[in-house]
Amino acid sequence: MRGEVNGSVRFLVVAACAAALWMGIFWLSGMARSASSTLTLSQARYAELHRLAGEFRVLAPVAASAGGMDVMTAFAQVSARIELAGRVTRISPTPDGLRCFVEINRMYAEELTEMVRELNARGIRVLSAEIFATPAGGERLFRLNVTLGTEA
Repeated sequence: MRGEVNGSVRFLVVAACAAALWMGIFWLSGMARSASSTLTLSQARYAELHRLAGEFRVLAPVAASAGGMDVMTAFAQVSARIELAGRVTRISPTPDGLRCFVEINRMYAEELTEMVRELNARGIRVLSAEIFATPAGGERLFRLNVTLGTEA
């Protein structure tokens, strides 16, 4: 009987080791499949992004008179330089990219003059504008609805 118990224990230990090895291999193969599918998915997403970027480059017009930059980019550079970012309430481009509509609140006269001057230097013109003056203390602030574009 004694040899039978030792044989049973050895059998159980071998069976437990085999089961643990099988579960470890199963777990590692699942991780490998998951990593492989994640890599495949990432590659597919990158390819789609690359395709969309290529389509955008083909579709996005670039204004030649703006020195190779579109109206939105030129306005973004000027507004960043004058520090208008927090006061621009709306900016929307036209589908052709040659014009954009901009709303700006709480703008000083000096900022307005500087903005128009810098946009003109970049080849961007004010095509139409609504300017509302509001008193603020002893000064006058402006609210603008402006259409900017490359056309004269």
